[in-house]
Amino acid sequence: MVVYLSIYLFFFILLGSLLRAELKCREALQVLQLEGWQRALEVLKMANESLKTVQKETKRSEFFKLTRSSYLFVQGEVYHRAGNMAKALRILHRSLKIMEDILQSHTSTTRCLNAIGNCHSKLDQPDEAIKFYTRAYEMRQELSGSMNHFDMPAFKGQIGTVYEGKAQIYRKDGQDDEASKQFRKANECYQEALELAKELKIPGMLNTAILNRNIANTYAWLREFEEACQPAKNAYEISKDILGNHPDTARSAFQMAELCRGLEDYDEAEDYYEQAWKIEKSLGQGNHSEVMVRIIEAYEASLTGLRREEFQKETFEFYQRCWNEEREFEGFEFSLANRKVIDSINRRLGGLADRQTQKKYQREALWFYERAWNSPDTKQRPDRHREEILQDLLRLCTILREKDLLKKYEAEAFRFYEKLWKNNKEKMEKQDRIDILAKLENYASSLKDEKKAQQYGILLKVFIEVLNSCTRKRVV
Repeated sequence: MVVYLSIYLFFFILLGSLLRAELKCREALQVLQLEGWQRALEVLKMANESLKTVQKETKRSEFFKLTRSSYLFVQGEVYHRAGNMAKALRILHRSLKIMEDILQSHTSTTRCLNAIGNCHSKLDQPDEAIKFYTRAYEMRQELSGSMNHFDMPAFKGQIGTVYEGKAQIYRKDGQDDEASKQFRKANECYQEALELAKELKIPGMLNTAILNRNIANTYAWLREFEEACQPAKNAYEISKDILGNHPDTARSAFQMAELCRGLEDYDEAEDYYEQAWKIEKSLGQGNHSEVMVRIIEAYEASLTGLRREEFQKETFEFYQRCWNEEREFEGFEFSLANRKVIDSINRRLGGLADRQTQKKYQREALWFYERAWNSPDTKQRPDRHREEILQDLLRLCTILREKDLLKKYEAEAFRFYEKLWKNNKEKMEKQDRIDILAKLENYASSLKDEKKAQQYGILLKVFIEVLNSCTRKRVV
């Protein structure tokens, strides 16, 4: 009897540890939504500790594997919020593998698929994002046998974000007609999702606020500011009522400010910019909105005279505090959010800092960009993102007169652009070919590789002559 009791107690303890880990995962997800990724990461560590205590005895059991998948899912969501999409993707795919092996079609699987789609969307990979969003949407519909499930409006809305992302790419490329078509498609998805939310009687939930904000965004991109105002106001009121001071509320206040500016109601715009800024600066570290820097820059542009000077000093100190707190955090991320902060500090150094402070933050920026460039996660990012990091790294090496580092990264830049040229030259536009060949010739010359410099110099002349010839024909 004593033996059976001991065995029972042993398995009860194991089960308790796994349940504790699962509950901590759920708590971390709630904390992530309300208090930000750094606090969520602290809660998630407790889940990991519980898993470690029973890993040896239970790692082959389905219960352990599923709890592990929950942990990985939340960890992926945390890194998504922190801005490290490559790391988030790697972790989420591990979670998805466990879910598909054990659960197959399941609510948890759909949410993991949707989270992976979110990462691809942030990486400007709409074709990849739509694959995962569609799988999540169709699996959820099949599981429910209808559209009547809490997640369906959100999943439908995420498909809309793909069209919006494509529209922004077309807009950047000057294809305005195609961009407008994609914005209309996005708007249709958001509207359908919002109608479904109303049918399911969830109009006051946070996903509804996001849908309203996205509808307003598409109208704003289409320059239909009057149409955008009501959904934007709905989003703002829902976020303010449910969340109070929160990244989503700051984001909606900023959206209202931008719409008022578009309608030339500058006093109202300034009021909303001020609200957005007050919310933003009240938020804890790791819990700022995606548009924090845009809020600051837009509000500053609306100010004049002494008030503007005071605001510049206030925000310079704010950026310094944000950066210093991030640097002290053991889970520091080489993310887009931190990049924006150190860049914003360096842009403000000229008129607000002494020489010693300027040097300090230039070196901080060099530290950031060197490690960001060498991070395994950066290697998984699109070439355009990697190029931006590399060019900023080279610029900082030049400013700080780091000759050895400059030579090292010029060599890496040459390899980077040579690979780009070999892989993409056939589908490049004429001007893009000229730009990359000019870089290759310059880097080869700087590295004293005369053979490569001559090779790319000859190619450069050929393509310049081709471009000039085409221009002359159009003029004639």
